Amino acid sequence: MSAPAEHAPTLAGSTFAGPRPGWSIHRLVAWSPGHLVTLSLFCGFLFFHRLADRDLWNSHEARAAQDAQTILDDGCWGLPRLFDGRPELQKPPLYYWLVAGAACCRGGVVDAWAVRLPAAVAALGCVLLVYSLLRRRGRPIAGLTAALVLATAMHFTWLARVGRIDMPLTLAVSVALLGGLWLNNGSFGWTLLAYLAIAAGLLLKGPIAVVLPAAVAAVHLLTECLLRGRGKADGTGRPVTWSSLWWGVPLVLGLTVPWYVWANVQTAGEFWRVFFWHHNIERGLGGSERLRAHPWWFYGPQLLLDWLPWSPFLLVAGWWLVRRGWWRADAEARFGLVWLVTMAAVLSCFRFKRADYLLPAYPGAALFLGCVMEHWLRETRRPRCLAAGFALVVGMTTASWLVYVDWNLPRWEPCREYRRFAAEIRRRAPAPERILFFRTEAHALAFHVGRPLDVLVWWDDLDAWAARPGVHYVVMPPTSAGERQRWLRSARLEEVLSNSDLVAGGHEKPLVLLRTCPLPGE
Repeated sequence: MSAPAEHAPTLAGSTFAGPRPGWSIHRLVAWSPGHLVTLSLFCGFLFFHRLADRDLWNSHEARAAQDAQTILDDGCWGLPRLFDGRPELQKPPLYYWLVAGAACCRGGVVDAWAVRLPAAVAALGCVLLVYSLLRRRGRPIAGLTAALVLATAMHFTWLARVGRIDMPLTLAVSVALLGGLWLNNGSFGWTLLAYLAIAAGLLLKGPIAVVLPAAVAAVHLLTECLLRGRGKADGTGRPVTWSSLWWGVPLVLGLTVPWYVWANVQTAGEFWRVFFWHHNIERGLGGSERLRAHPWWFYGPQLLLDWLPWSPFLLVAGWWLVRRGWWRADAEARFGLVWLVTMAAVLSCFRFKRADYLLPAYPGAALFLGCVMEHWLRETRRPRCLAAGFALVVGMTTASWLVYVDWNLPRWEPCREYRRFAAEIRRRAPAPERILFFRTEAHALAFHVGRPLDVLVWWDDLDAWAARPGVHYVVMPPTSAGERQRWLRSARLEEVLSNSDLVAGGHEKPLVLLRTCPLPGE
């Protein structure tokens, strides 16, 4: 049990030396089990409110839905497949296993809720983990502040509501770092949890799950060694040991390598070419002409945008911490800053960049800002005014999300959803009629259309299909539909319907449904 907040101990390597006598704000936020419940309810509103109301707008969500559905339908847990029969080679399978598991709890139906639930739960886990770290270190004010900052950072809140792998990866990286460096106190349980988190990251997204925490740990240990002397590199005065590596590394390899080897064998080496070579090496080093490279400074402006409304405070906190010299004394703030800067630097070295890739750095930014805000609150002569201002920003951000989720998103749904178009397709071609998708990877439409379906790329293949007896239905972009008479020789394609016909103002990504007809005179 932690010491009472009114008599919090002085931490080694920390500037926090207990609250001021009679400081009512500190007594208000002093830890109690109710704070975890309150944080969970608050995050529950931000992350789960109307989570499944919108369709699978994101292609990653639709791929996850197809993969999870084939897992449940075919029992292919080892190597999930899309509805056209292609194995999922872009990512390892752990996220799809989680989606399938969530669907099992809902009667085996894969829907938007099942696809997004792992991301929302992982976001909640990140927030509670940040709070628990600082509370465990005797800093409940910093913990509550950091948790609220993280939960309301614009891009973090949004990605908690999107079925992407990045949020569970962020939780895995955070557990690996905090469990391995800060929370274990020599505990076998925390060390084991850190290694299991690394293994989970490898099965979520691959080698990056090792690269990011390893880079942060290396820079953190180097920084602490330089500041505190050799052998005392964890911010608590305890000597750093590597005694767990002899069993931790084999554990991680034993949990992950067998699946990678098996998947590569099952795909005759295609998994190595697609996942490792294309999605890791080519994306990282920029060897593919299809991938647009970004400048090295991409993540700087992107962080300022994605971390609203807290990015201005983040800049001021960095300047203030250096100016006042607190960065040498506050171990937790220093660790958060190392976490943020190191991950941003590592990811900036890769040529292909996405805003979502920086997500694992967000808990570090929250740790840093929460600690600095605690200093501000302790030093100001009007702590209640500062606390009220912070609460106002949190309240306004929460209200903005309520408006966005309840009003903006429903307005965009008609021009982004594919359910109605899929229903119209299946009304004309009921299953088991095979639907052809030509030169389009409309994964959300494919999920709603359901199996059987095929994806074609070349006109010769489509021409061969059109020559078969019977009527066949084809989905393609309008640009390809306009060229069909030029390339098809064995049959003609007659336009039946466009998804833009189903919504006023047109669909955001227009697609056309066509059917084969005999050539004149046949």
